Amino acid sequence: MLNRRYLRIKVLQALYSFYQDDRLDLSIKEKELKNSVDKIYDLYLYLILLLKELRTIAERTLEERKKKLLPTAEDLTPNTRFINDPVLIKIDTSPLLAKLKKDRVIMWTIDEEPVLKKIYADIIASPEYKAYREATAVSFEESKHFIHTIYKKYISENERIKQHLFEKNIHWAGDYTLALLCVFKTLKGITEAGDIGLLPLFKADDDADYMITLFRHTILDDASVSAILKDKISNWEPERIAAIDMLLMKMAITEILQFPGIPVKVTLNEYIEISKQYSSPKSNTFINGILDAVVKDLRSKNKLAKTGRGLIE
Repeated sequence: MLNRRYLRIKVLQALYSFYQDDRLDLSIKEKELKNSVDKIYDLYLYLILLLKELRTIAERTLEERKKKLLPTAEDLTPNTRFINDPVLIKIDTSPLLAKLKKDRVIMWTIDEEPVLKKIYADIIASPEYKAYREATAVSFEESKHFIHTIYKKYISENERIKQHLFEKNIHWAGDYTLALLCVFKTLKGITEAGDIGLLPLFKADDDADYMITLFRHTILDDASVSAILKDKISNWEPERIAAIDMLLMKMAITEILQFPGIPVKVTLNEYIEISKQYSSPKSNTFINGILDAVVKDLRSKNKLAKTGRGLIE
């Protein structure tokens, strides 16, 4: 679910917070980093569970219509295609999703029901729903397409949903797009057989260790990394170098030295790309020049210990 670039960004944010905090407590900030990353998975689950809630609302709505004082024929024999949708049923009855919901204490509450009811009303009033409802038959793949379409059109950019989730966790505003992409990937991967294929939080088994090692060593090796940088930035006054630029360069050097299995080019490209998003327009050129000089110096002193096929320097 989370790729290395996203983890680098999370580490960058955690480092910035660490150096802005007078306590300079590594253990507290490390715990906050782990928690912020773990909570992204909660957001992902919330967005999937929303479909389960919509099915529940649909069931309840049909039952309430039957109990009307003067129910119509449609109230008494409603179209049940939505509540019997095979994709929605798989999500609603998923053992894995139910377990994660319980273990992580994730649920949409009664206070959120008005927002969900409005979404359901928008869906059943939509032309997509009309075509879906009136189709003679709907295949599993057609059901997936319908669910994907209504999620994208009526849920993903719903401002009330976003506002509500961001009030739960202010950091989710920056994680929302990623979580949505993962929801769409999950929906696309659902098959008729077996449980739904929920994505793991980390893409690789060693990604959690990578994140924590990068965070810790950027702090613990600050003095030695700063010494490596000192000569290369001698033409610039340190206070005029943006704090983000300095952190990105320290992270890059730490990664180069601490992770022999990551190619130097990959590290350089990643931090240059991150600088385009999180620093000034000219930062990427500045960072690229400094890091290139650092790498040449480390290579000349035989301090680049890269291992693995194609990584020997």
